[in-house]
Amino acid sequence: MLNFALNDIVLYGSNGVCKVDAIEERDMGTYYILRPVHKSHTKLMVPANNERLLNRIRAIPSEADAKQSIKAALSAEPCWISDANARKERAKEILESGTEYELLMLARSFYLHKQKVLEAGKKATSSDNGILRSAQERVRDEFSVVFGIEPEEVDEFIFAEA
Repeated sequence: MLNFALNDIVLYGSNGVCKVDAIEERDMGTYYILRPVHKSHTKLMVPANNERLLNRIRAIPSEADAKQSIKAALSAEPCWISDANARKERAKEILESGTEYELLMLARSFYLHKQKVLEAGKKATSSDNGILRSAQERVRDEFSVVFGIEPEEVDEFIFAEA
């Protein structure tokens, strides 16, 4: 079973970067109280005895690992899933438990697809736009903490790494 300490900074599924704000004993057992770093008004209670939820918690990557993910994602060919339902399902999986590389590729694929659709004089679907926003938010959230920069500076930082 994983153990986390008070004030640890972790990644928690689609909630992104969180701080272990408290470890509380409740009637139902021990809970980790997580607060998303960039949304401190939100409080997440994760039961310490729920392996499925604990497996969603992972360590923040090192700067070196994050830079390696950036370089790999910028040099890889994005993959677009034509079937909308399969695309949504895969995006959901990545947003909940994907690696930094997968998050970057998700954001890149949806961004490039949106540009292609706009160039053709059409609009991207609201679902695809929502996935793009979520992926960009997660990338900015995670990489701002890894590199000690503001979320608004992450896009420029990533392109400077290219």
